Amino acid sequence: MSKKKKIILAVVVVAILAVCSLVFFIQGPPPETGETSLKFREIPLPHTQVGDVEKSLPFMGMSVVDVDGDGIDEIAIGGGHGQADAIYKYAESGFTALDASALDKEALDATFGIASADTNGDGKEELFIARESGVYYAENNDGVYTQRKLEFGLADNTVPLSIALGDINKDGFVDLYVAGYIKIDQAEGETNFSDGYGGYSYLLLNDGSNNWTDISEEAGIFSQHNRFLAIFADLNSDTWPDIVVAQDTGKVEIWENLKDNTFKRHADPTDYSYPMGIGVGDIDNDGDVDLYFSNVGTTLPKAMVKGNLTDEQKFNTDYILLENVGDFKFADVSVAKNAAKYGFGWGTSIEDFNNDSKMDLYFSQNYARFPGVKLLKLYPGRLLEQQDDGSFLSVEKNANGENSKFGITQVVSDFNKDGSLDLVIGNLGGKAKCFMTAQTGAFKGLTVRFPGTAKWLNAVGVITLPNGKKLTRQFVAGEGLCSDGFNGLHFGLGEISEPVTLDVTLQTGETMSYPDLEPGTQFMISESK
Repeated sequence: MSKKKKIILAVVVVAILAVCSLVFFIQGPPPETGETSLKFREIPLPHTQVGDVEKSLPFMGMSVVDVDGDGIDEIAIGGGHGQADAIYKYAESGFTALDASALDKEALDATFGIASADTNGDGKEELFIARESGVYYAENNDGVYTQRKLEFGLADNTVPLSIALGDINKDGFVDLYVAGYIKIDQAEGETNFSDGYGGYSYLLLNDGSNNWTDISEEAGIFSQHNRFLAIFADLNSDTWPDIVVAQDTGKVEIWENLKDNTFKRHADPTDYSYPMGIGVGDIDNDGDVDLYFSNVGTTLPKAMVKGNLTDEQKFNTDYILLENVGDFKFADVSVAKNAAKYGFGWGTSIEDFNNDSKMDLYFSQNYARFPGVKLLKLYPGRLLEQQDDGSFLSVEKNANGENSKFGITQVVSDFNKDGSLDLVIGNLGGKAKCFMTAQTGAFKGLTVRFPGTAKWLNAVGVITLPNGKKLTRQFVAGEGLCSDGFNGLHFGLGEISEPVTLDVTLQTGETMSYPDLEPGTQFMISESK
């Protein structure tokens, strides 16, 4: 080798080492990787999202939806600038596109959030769509959608990012929380924590005929601040849906439903941060719901993302796992359970992916608007499997579930009705991925599908195992970020092989029992039962 070539090679090696050192310095060491019995099998999903991060906010919407009422879920995926929204139908060999021309929009109107529900009781689900131009209600008429824009006084500086579904007054009609963000051409930096800066969010009450009125001010929750999403969840087991909100450059908001269309905010143990996705589930199997929020994590030094916060204002870049201890009190167990120190995250889910009866965590990762981000190694998206001691361990690599793209959101459903949850990931500016679950161990699960009507929102299901252990799951629509999973509940049953009994309590107080449900299957509840 010539001297010149040796010098060039040395320079290349030094450059590679420098980049690797920079990656390690900025992103930190990779998390420990664990073994798992869970194995994913990827199937084709022919959707590539067109994302323009210069002209549009870096978000995209997805929703599981039963378009034709046949009990098999489709997926609605929002298009970016110049791209139509799409609907895909599941088949064992992969997803195929359906005709979604009825969801046409203006060419430069990006879709940020989608949710679904059966708002008229015909067994076919409607869509709620958050776009740059506003919020749209798409009524399902035997599989063909008719759209109309909701007029509720959306502020001129605001774009709607996501739509949460709930029934705040238990009247049997779907109410909405629309999380709003400031328009991209009016933004003042990405680290602005100032009070009174950002877009507006809205609580919309259904009048019983699928017309919605803004009651944000009367409800006591109206303010100006950028918000990523909200979810409706019964946090204190009183059968009334409360509200949890993830602010950008702000804090977590927890609001108690006072049962008269007003809400009271409760303090929580979080500090200023970037809470983005919201996961909801019972991580400690004590019968109530816990909360998990993604954050900027270990990606950048705190000094670079602290923005205009003062030294007196406490700031946190860790992911946030809040354990519900009752009466609207929460304990931050993020660090103790190894759920805190991860790279930049977005959509977040709490589900039992390996069917061992312990809830796991999943979150999408990477930020397309970081300068020079493609020079760094992209995060794979994390599947954190809960261990016997209650801590979490990253297993996505050994589960064949890595997604080293610009993951924004994800949805889950049991597409093939085998009692295990499958995972669909939306990638900004990239191809969507579908990972079908292939459980290789002895663990089995049970998936329970609900009708999509409002009466089933926040329904609580309980299964008592032969050893006396109770598994409690609450149906929460819109978990994740800008997305909405399947209508129902999933129970990991471990090595249980004999039939089990499911007891369900609705918000109305109505109770019902379903015996002799077989592990490893999907059970569909009819509206009339």
